Amino acid sequence: MTTTVTSPPPVRVTARATTRALALLEGRLLLCGPLLWVGVVLAAALCTTWGWTTQPDWPSFTGNAGMAALVLAGFLLLLGHQAASRDHRYGTAETASALPTSARQRTIALLALVPVAGLAGALAFGAALLALAPAWPAGDFDPWLALITVTVPMAGVALGVAVGRWLPATAAGPLALFASAAVLGALPVLGSGAGDLPWVLFPVVVDPVLPGAPQPTAWHLLYLAAVLIAVGAAIPLRHRRALPAIVLVLALLSAGVAVRRQLDERAAAGPAAQAVESQRCERHDRVSYCALPGYGRWIPLWRAAVEPVVRAVPPAAGELPAVRQGTALPSSVITTTSWGRHGRWAAESRARLSQKYIRLLLGMPAPPESPSPTGAEPTCSGAGQLRTVVALWLAAQADPEGDVLRHPGKVSLGMVRFGRAEIQAAARLHDAPVPQVTAMLAEHWAAIRSPAPVGGVLAPFGVTAVQPDGETPCP
Repeated sequence: MTTTVTSPPPVRVTARATTRALALLEGRLLLCGPLLWVGVVLAAALCTTWGWTTQPDWPSFTGNAGMAALVLAGFLLLLGHQAASRDHRYGTAETASALPTSARQRTIALLALVPVAGLAGALAFGAALLALAPAWPAGDFDPWLALITVTVPMAGVALGVAVGRWLPATAAGPLALFASAAVLGALPVLGSGAGDLPWVLFPVVVDPVLPGAPQPTAWHLLYLAAVLIAVGAAIPLRHRRALPAIVLVLALLSAGVAVRRQLDERAAAGPAAQAVESQRCERHDRVSYCALPGYGRWIPLWRAAVEPVVRAVPPAAGELPAVRQGTALPSSVITTTSWGRHGRWAAESRARLSQKYIRLLLGMPAPPESPSPTGAEPTCSGAGQLRTVVALWLAAQADPEGDVLRHPGKVSLGMVRFGRAEIQAAARLHDAPVPQVTAMLAEHWAAIRSPAPVGGVLAPFGVTAVQPDGETPCP
């Protein structure tokens, strides 16, 4: 009996299958590397830390997340360069040339690092968002701004791979990171305004725009995507292929068009005039509160600052000023899209809004809109004026801790200066029953909203020694 042993026919492995296997291996190596997760954790921690003191809203959160994504992109640039220059480290160029894969296949396989970097950016964004719990960002969610935090890390790793294939020297990776950081850091410095070309070229949208106003964020994301494609096309261009060159040229043209459209739309939009029309108003206790889209949940925070003042104001005061967010009419108080989240930061925000409301309520002079050429803040003397004493008393009513009069540095009356005599007079009013003070306000409201002197109005409270100081009085 004769036995014949035959060997199976050789399995032919295609170049595409080899490249796919290499790509999966490169992606797995990046995912299993500890430095990637150090970058993800650091980016999430930085985004959380930068926004820890303020109430979260989508514009500031996505801005912080974008800046944190730049840090993650720096990690990925170094990791991409390390992976791309692997063939040339430690004298392995000859060993790599003996492998059954070409240099072009290994280069194409490195493109798998780009989606892995996008996943890392999304994980960092999600982790920072979860760290806000139980709070949730106010305002309108802009998906284009959120996608920037994914695109930036992808561009970082693509740049690292491109540098690694063209310049495989070990020092090229850190030098590329330093050069990129220097260029990005110089862009805001070169631009004189937020709408200038250098600011538009910056990867993250850092200039604040009021919700409800047009913002070309979709064009900015298209610009970043075009830059990503251009950097990605430069990677296989190392092997002198025509298609990557065509893609590179088209991507750069698309980036130029996106930048041009951003500049045109920013110039056409101008000031956010339509932000007033987009406000949503609620009325509580004689005061209207108007919030920008998505910021209605902040109205209770504003009420906590304004209502202690309103409760002390007599009905004789008539219509009270409204509180509007972002932009307002001259008869309204403006509050911003930033508010303290907890502790002293929240207390400072409440005090800032209540004192602004007091200044407008009592008709105190506002500082000029344009700054002084000398840089000095213009001031005038409120010494001896009845409204100065009443303003200090109202500020004490709005202070839940009651230490405003003990620490007068916490009180800001705009241009109006005041002294110890006005503080002591306000302390006398603070010791008196609130209904008695409110009755006095109702009787002398017209004088209180004018530069009238104290005179004998506060004599029933034991205040008789408040006199002007001889300096320029406030009008």
